[in-house]
Amino acid sequence: MTSLPVFRAFGRDVALETTGDSFLEEDSRWRLRDIYEPALALWPLPATGHAIDLGAGFGAFALPFALAFPGWRVTCLEPEAAAFAALRANIERLDLGARVSAERLAVVPGARGAAPLIRSRKRPAFLSADIPHWQGGGLAEALPAVPPEALVARAPDLLKLTAPGHESAILAAFDGALPRFLLGEAWTDPPRSQLAGGDTRVHLPFAGSPWRLQTAPGGRRRGLDVVVAMYNSAATIADCVSSVLDGAPADLRVLVVDDGSTDGSASTLRDSFADHPQVHLLQKENGGCASARNWGRMHSDAEHLAFIDADDMVEPGFYPEVLEIARYSGRPMAQGGFRPFRDGPDGPLPAAPPEDVSHLPRRPFGKAEVFDIPWPEVVTGQPTIWRRVYRRDFLDARAIWFPDHIRAFDDQIFQLVTGYHAGLIPARDDVHYLYRQHAGQDIRQGDERAHYSLEMYRLVLRRAVTEGWSDFGPVVTSYFSTLAWSHAGLRDDLRGDFLRGAAELWTYMRRVWGPGIDRAARPDLLPEAFARHAAQMERQLAGLGDGYVFGWLDGPALHVDMLRADRRMRA
Repeated sequence: MTSLPVFRAFGRDVALETTGDSFLEEDSRWRLRDIYEPALALWPLPATGHAIDLGAGFGAFALPFALAFPGWRVTCLEPEAAAFAALRANIERLDLGARVSAERLAVVPGARGAAPLIRSRKRPAFLSADIPHWQGGGLAEALPAVPPEALVARAPDLLKLTAPGHESAILAAFDGALPRFLLGEAWTDPPRSQLAGGDTRVHLPFAGSPWRLQTAPGGRRRGLDVVVAMYNSAATIADCVSSVLDGAPADLRVLVVDDGSTDGSASTLRDSFADHPQVHLLQKENGGCASARNWGRMHSDAEHLAFIDADDMVEPGFYPEVLEIARYSGRPMAQGGFRPFRDGPDGPLPAAPPEDVSHLPRRPFGKAEVFDIPWPEVVTGQPTIWRRVYRRDFLDARAIWFPDHIRAFDDQIFQLVTGYHAGLIPARDDVHYLYRQHAGQDIRQGDERAHYSLEMYRLVLRRAVTEGWSDFGPVVTSYFSTLAWSHAGLRDDLRGDFLRGAAELWTYMRRVWGPGIDRAARPDLLPEAFARHAAQMERQLAGLGDGYVFGWLDGPALHVDMLRADRRMRA
């Protein structure tokens, strides 16, 4: 007598009759190992309940589950004849008929007793809706089926979902009142991540990718808080907040931090959104954008965070769409597209050509395309922290905050540190953050605040040493690009001090990391005076060996307040 294959799941070895299809057997083992066991290992199931196994096959999930959780009743739905016959035989042989029932049914939207499913030519055990890239040109078969509403009426406590191509319609039929536990797989458009909110526990991979929607651990509210730093922004704040809310789900909130405005910004916000449940006004004494962003973050209880400036906007649905890839990927942060603009007489006008990310390979995510950006490209690019959605636990674990005392360029340290620790950043560029360019921006004033940028890189140098970064080259490349941009916009009387401070910090960087970082440097972007100042610093340090201690040295040119005091003394 031929022995039956053994399936190990939920701490038990169970011998099961199969259909003889090797794909179905191996696929069932993979699902047990990679989907079902990891989910149930995290979920505290009650002692009793009703589970529905939709697409039960020969019982690889349902029967080990029934043995491991003897207080649960299990209903198996399987439309394919050979798999259903094996399922019935396994239930009888394991003497589970009192708690496990089997019905030869599929769940198909609009079904009335029967509905067509397509059998894959390459994998005959694979039945699905019309998904050409999965079927390989299979033919439709009429199989017994009921509509999703019939499944909802059974009120399962746990739903194991295998219904390729129909999963989104089936979940939509629950109209937000999903079973307490949901696991399975999605093949077409990824179901919206909001279904994993409330009391529902979800573990739902997206087929053919490493992405999965799953309930995150921890006690924070499952949602996204968008923090708006507002100071004297009465002319733009209503447009900013309206753009964030356009297409936003109920789990998105807008936390507007009034940083001591004197122009009636708070009144404008109240007049526009007084009764809106997703808009919250927080007020504090003036402390700068960095302190306002930190203030909003400290008042947030959400799992994900984003930041936007009060004079910027986003395209409809921007943050919800980026949140989808953040949730499905589980990565520390995710980002959308970025479009600088300026106000024109008839509306916004492009202020810069679109960024070129065509070299990065893409993969489908429902109807969208997603690509991964390596951290060196994030770090060396323009700081665009506002177009990203961050996992709050990632920021907390890495102690990544905006330096409160900084009044300009505070986004640089956030850009560099989050980029390094995130590694790969999933992105899509079909939705955009709209970044307003105007003459009043702090970074365009050409005054001493440009030296805040030097302090930012000094703080990053210290973090890199303390945290043991493996590569500092991309930070060096970013540093020289920033120096060139800042120097070009400075007042003439400030350029000498700026180049001296920049050369001093560059010398400290080389003393910490060694001359190997020279290959990432671009001194040719700066006037020749930079090289003279750097050579002078090297002479002053002659005879001293390299070491981490240089990451803790600084001078007046690396601090705006000290620079101003020094300039007054020299005047």
